[in-house]
Amino acid sequence: MKAYLGLVRWSTLWMIGLMFLLTKTQVVDVISELSGVESCITKMHWWLVALATVFIAASGNVVNDIFDQHIDFHNKPNKLIVGRTVSESSAWNFYYALGSIGLGLGMFLCWQLGNVSNSLIFMLSAGGLYFYSYSYKRQFLIGNLVVAFLAALVPFLPLYLQMMCTPDLWMELPWAPILVALSFFSFLTTLIREIIKDMEDVKGDKFAQSTTIPITIGIKATKAVVIFLVMVLMSTIVSLQSDWLRRKDWLMFWYFLIAVQLPAAAIILQVMRAEKPKDFHLASTISKLLMLGGILSLIAFRISLQ
Repeated sequence: MKAYLGLVRWSTLWMIGLMFLLTKTQVVDVISELSGVESCITKMHWWLVALATVFIAASGNVVNDIFDQHIDFHNKPNKLIVGRTVSESSAWNFYYALGSIGLGLGMFLCWQLGNVSNSLIFMLSAGGLYFYSYSYKRQFLIGNLVVAFLAALVPFLPLYLQMMCTPDLWMELPWAPILVALSFFSFLTTLIREIIKDMEDVKGDKFAQSTTIPITIGIKATKAVVIFLVMVLMSTIVSLQSDWLRRKDWLMFWYFLIAVQLPAAAIILQVMRAEKPKDFHLASTISKLLMLGGILSLIAFRISLQ
């Protein structure tokens, strides 16, 4: 059981579940109540989309480990699961089971909302994760953008569900801008983390003849790319903090300073000093804290509305 939990990377899956929970309870429900705009998304719909997303993400993690057996043997031999603790055939069966459940839930959800064809977004997500593991992740930038785009879809899904019910009103919903902003945050932080992970995994990626960003342009230039992206994120947040200062919204200002800006600055410092894989791994871990800070900001947002 422990090996299978390691395959699905439960530590990342719970963040997806947390994002859905907080999006509903801290944003959609609260703003809908305050504005008098009733959402057509029921509790059952939320459960279905959350579970469908988690199962599809889990299947993507499994197939990634299947295709990366030889790379992981060089990068992290002590953490190798497929081919050592779990046989490759068992891993494939696990992948098919998770993916089938995820797609089935997604199709049922869209049928409930009146249009099964809208389940295409779940099919594209599952397919994107498969081809990311099969090929895209070993190509220059493409794999990084695919994963970042799929991460951005997670907070956007509530809007997608609402569009099925009220297609003409989706951007007029009072909570739409918040979720669009969270999608942008998810895209940028995931892109940053994926590039950092590429620097961490250079040894194995070279063995697989990959053309990832650090292999193509070098570690030094890749560090500059990461630092630039982090600074774009920090600058965007500074503009928000300036508005919060004018409105004397001290909670949001201080929360983002401590929970988002400080981890972002720590990523820059860690990337600048990083030389060994363990150094880049620490930077990747800090980026997870940055993501968590962004997700938990929804709680601060709800409190600031009171």
